[in-house]
Amino acid sequence: MGTEPNVRIEEHGNARVVSFFVHCQGPEKAAWDMLREWVRANITDFTARRYIGCAPKGHHPEGEAHDANEGEGSHEYVAQMLLFGDEGKSESFLGADVTDAPGGLYLVGDVALNEYNDRGEVDIGTSMQTAYGVMAERLQGMGGYAFALGERPYFEEHIFHPGWFTGELPGDGALAGFKLWLPIKKG
Repeated sequence: MGTEPNVRIEEHGNARVVSFFVHCQGPEKAAWDMLREWVRANITDFTARRYIGCAPKGHHPEGEAHDANEGEGSHEYVAQMLLFGDEGKSESFLGADVTDAPGGLYLVGDVALNEYNDRGEVDIGTSMQTAYGVMAERLQGMGGYAFALGERPYFEEHIFHPGWFTGELPGDGALAGFKLWLPIKKG
């Protein structure tokens, strides 16, 4: 296996998601916990689903720089599960709010979770920054595309071990993979 992350262009449109929105301290955990509890109660094919999350106004809405050793911030976050077919035809699905999924072109790339803070914990933010650098180089090398980060937010795709849903694997150790969806446009 090579050391270069898998990077590809995906076009999304007309999809729907169930959404779990929070605005609090440590919002990522809160939103994903809400989604997990709903999935445990309602979805049996959870390993076949795609899960995405987003901080609509950014993880640092006041413009502060990421620090590997920063504490849990307070901001908005939404955790979502993409729906199949007729599941998204109404405004709710099995008691969860249904909204439009992100649409448009995205540069989607793997994020190696191999950056750590001083406590020895995986630093997802620094890992995403590293992946972004590689993805930006790839986009430039492709030609014909530009980032649309000022126009649309980026998304994080969480690929969970089945044990995260069943409660056997807590926290970040339950991530089997992580991807960035960076908005792009032809340009």
